Amino acid sequence: MTSSNLPERRQTARVDLHGQVECHLELQARVQVLDISLSGVMLGGGLELPIGAPAHLRSGLASRPFEADVEIRRVAQLEPQGKAGLGTIFSAMNEQSRRSLEDFLRKARV
Repeated sequence: MTSSNLPERRQTARVDLHGQVECHLELQARVQVLDISLSGVMLGGGLELPIGAPAHLRSGLASRPFEADVEIRRVAQLEPQGKAGLGTIFSAMNEQSRRSLEDFLRKARV
């Protein structure tokens, strides 16, 4: 039994890797686009990510596909929703997504 008086379920001993192995955990979360520009997007959702974290955004803009890699630049609490606001910059996007974004922003300004 362990110090917490629970039986040990592990069949083999753990091995300390001394930080030699790095893993990434891929998560999916539904977010709301609060505002968008050519340089980035403000997202609202229940998931707080650390500043500097990379993410991949997949959506539709006016019925056209849109995908971009983003980097979290700021995190804010949104009131009164209590959601996390994630200020991001676009770090990469393909040409089709760039055109979709430009078209969407041009029509939104009219």
